Amino acid sequence: MRLLMAFLAILIWTQMLSSCQDDVEATTTIDLPIDSVTIYPDGMVSVKRLGTIDIPEGVNNFVLNIPESADKTTLLLSVSNATIERVVYSENPIYTLNFSSSGKQYFALSYLMYRSGYWEPRYDIHLGNDSMFVKAQAIVRNNGGDDFKNVSLKLVSSLPQQVEPIEAKASRQMQLAFAAPAAPAEDAIALQAENSITGELETLYIFELDGRHDVEIDKDIGLPLLENAVPFARIYNWDAYDREEGPVMQTIKANNTMLIPWPAGKAQIYKTDEYVTSIAIPFTPAGTNASIILGASPDLKVSKKLKDYNETENIRAVKTGDNETHTIRETTKNWTYELKIESNIDNLASLEVADIKPKEAKMLSANPEPSETTATNLKWEINLDPRKEFAIDYSYQIKTTVPIES
Repeated sequence: MRLLMAFLAILIWTQMLSSCQDDVEATTTIDLPIDSVTIYPDGMVSVKRLGTIDIPEGVNNFVLNIPESADKTTLLLSVSNATIERVVYSENPIYTLNFSSSGKQYFALSYLMYRSGYWEPRYDIHLGNDSMFVKAQAIVRNNGGDDFKNVSLKLVSSLPQQVEPIEAKASRQMQLAFAAPAAPAEDAIALQAENSITGELETLYIFELDGRHDVEIDKDIGLPLLENAVPFARIYNWDAYDREEGPVMQTIKANNTMLIPWPAGKAQIYKTDEYVTSIAIPFTPAGTNASIILGASPDLKVSKKLKDYNETENIRAVKTGDNETHTIRETTKNWTYELKIESNIDNLASLEVADIKPKEAKMLSANPEPSETTATNLKWEINLDPRKEFAIDYSYQIKTTVPIES
């Protein structure tokens, strides 16, 4: 009798459990593969995941696997033939979706992660006579919690100096960058949306690297970014006031003839395949010049010397406004300087020479005439013939008067 009662209790419990389970909707866990990653220079990472799943018609629940570092408030989910009825933002969000038809459905999920990535360009520049070969790698680091496997990589070149805090701009960026439908036929619309960032972010440039790449956690990898031969001009600068015996500083003005900008970064300079120096490349938009300071150069030998100085005094009488006569001592001082330049190279050299005179000084002569003169600054722009000498001579005068008491 006891055995029969126990059997009946088990049977009733099993039926009740089965009835309860029929009332509970099944929940499917999905882990969409990462399709593309966009890395910003401030450490923000935008992730897009894509995939297809065979789904029956009607209401279905899904748990989305995302990394802990993802900002759940920036999640955007797009599913073909479905409407989102509810989202439960637990550790892994649970989506309730109502599908209007059964079959394969396209899923697209995107979100932001902060301080989860890093990238910078590193340049190798080989100098020729009048052109240089520019080659840059993108050094990429993934700190986002998951390995990026077989992903499309996009790298943002720079951020404006005045921007909102990361968290404040995150949702708007996601709306603009990733709100496209998930179906493959509309990928072009998604790309257009991503490049349509407006407002203060419209000056950003996004490099989309060729191919697909693996980026493991906490490992730096180098990927090709850009390369091309571009024209440049050498300009030598001599500050004759601070460096009377030189050296002359060499600057190159490289013209970015490429259709993409050069992001700011570090560069190693080579000449005839020999390392010369390391410099910083400024952000250089397409079609503009980058001024790159190479440092001291032995190509030109320079010197500044005081060629002549004389001082005279003159005692004379002057009348004031009340018709009284006063005696004054008038001192006149004249300076004459010679700036000598000697070219040690076989090419024409462009040289900019700068010097300073006292504010109260009056210019007496200059040969050649300065190309620019201010109250204190003198500047000459000179084209030097190969292996020739050149000289600049200039003179100025200062007069002072002191009253002599009778």
